[in-house]
Amino acid sequence: MAQRERREEPKRPPVTIKGVRNRLVFYLDDACAFGDILADLDEKLNGAQARLLSGAQMDVSVYTGSRDLSEWERDEVRRALSRTGSLLVREFVSDRGRRRVTYEPRLVYGPVRAGQVVVHPGDLVVIGDVNPGGLVAAEGDVYVLGALRGIAHAGSSGDREAVIAAADFRPTQIRIADIISEPPEERVPGVAYFEYAYIDGDRVQVDKLWALNGRRPRRRSGEGTLGREEER
Repeated sequence: MAQRERREEPKRPPVTIKGVRNRLVFYLDDACAFGDILADLDEKLNGAQARLLSGAQMDVSVYTGSRDLSEWERDEVRRALSRTGSLLVREFVSDRGRRRVTYEPRLVYGPVRAGQVVVHPGDLVVIGDVNPGGLVAAEGDVYVLGALRGIAHAGSSGDREAVIAAADFRPTQIRIADIISEPPEERVPGVAYFEYAYIDGDRVQVDKLWALNGRRPRRRSGEGTLGREEER
């Protein structure tokens, strides 16, 4: 009787990429050496699939199976994906639990001109002016290292602890979470107003910028959640 040939299972690649709803999911083989995963990731990001993975910004979930990546390993994956300029790691998911990764701050070089809209799901820093008719919005804080003369919206997803700060605070409108405030009283031309806006009760208040450190000590000491991971 002829011996039946044993067919080998096709070898699973270290990294598999799938589109799920409005994001990409990178499946990392938990049986592979981490170095092989990085090598395969580099090949996919710079090889035949590179064009498909570039373009508009896309959120990414990284599924690691039974492997729980170390902080250094997660940083290496983030670094590899960020080189595309369009892939942003939103979360790491494993069978041992789920981790959420907050967005890093976004740095924008101004000026933000009339008609321009700049939006970011983390903290937003504008180096330069926001001109009248320009709009900057962030789910976190908004910092303008220049003149804020346009519209700014901080805490756009509902965070009432967010702030809007500027080296010259003279906006046409500010909004924090769901509260809208009209511009401050008339400003003297040629005088820089180093100020920030925050919510106190149900109203937006404006104070001198130096007072922000006293109000937000956790940000000053680096103990906030910005750019860090939290357990869900």
